[in-house]
Amino acid sequence: MILSFDIQFVIVLYKCKLEESISFVSLSAALAKQPDSQVAKHSLYVYDNSPYIQQPTPESNVWDICYQSDLANGGLSIAYNTAAQYAKNNNKKYLMLLDQDTLFPENSLAVYLEGINSHPDIKLFAPIMRIQNGQIMSPCRYIYKWGKLIDHIVPRVDNLAVHVPVNSGLCIHLESYFDVGGYNEKVKIDGADFQFISRFQKKHQQFYILDLTLHQDFSMFEEDPDKIITRYKLFLKDVNNFETHHWLDRFYFYRIICIRTLKLTLQTRKLEIMRIFFKNLFQSNV
Repeated sequence: MILSFDIQFVIVLYKCKLEESISFVSLSAALAKQPDSQVAKHSLYVYDNSPYIQQPTPESNVWDICYQSDLANGGLSIAYNTAAQYAKNNNKKYLMLLDQDTLFPENSLAVYLEGINSHPDIKLFAPIMRIQNGQIMSPCRYIYKWGKLIDHIVPRVDNLAVHVPVNSGLCIHLESYFDVGGYNEKVKIDGADFQFISRFQKKHQQFYILDLTLHQDFSMFEEDPDKIITRYKLFLKDVNNFETHHWLDRFYFYRIICIRTLKLTLQTRKLEIMRIFFKNLFQSNV
């Protein structure tokens, strides 16, 4: 039987104090509701991509916190892989991924544990994730190598060829995590989850959608043109580092770049987006 102590939690921060993270605050409240939280503290690996060190970490009645600062902002993939190794060294059985701005209900841990213990053959568990406009971001419909928001889904055992979960809230069997090679560290942010699922799917076709709905502040609603352009540059670097296994993969990844470029150009009305696109086109292999 899996207990909450068997789960290694990892949260990735960027320019956000741990005690101000929605994920940390809400999940701490959820853990406080667990009966076993009175016995010992739970393990939290904090990977901080901020350009400054934010230690010391706050005192907590429910967490045993290990803090890692990465001033160079190595991204999500290296954060998850580093936390996974920490979990392995500490004999954990599952790795649960958290970003800094996901809201967890107070029954969250009970739902995770019920799902894991009721489906011992499943190695990947995901909540339902809604964003600001009410649509479901995770699991999403996976079409032509990219995710499409959906409006409805129910808790069930599902196929990764049909729906794909995103990072935050993902709970992964640790041995299976290493068995598929973990996250692609060349992909820092955009598509890191899809790249991992692509690896994972080669050995495990199914995952379980939990009867749990989380809410997340999604960056697709950013309106500052300067921030959009900065994120667009990071997006291009990530897509250029996607793993390809067939010539069609390159076609689909190029299609993703074109669609994103057109949308952002229309949104920002900045020709800078197109200039960056063409510069990338002549320098990349995608």
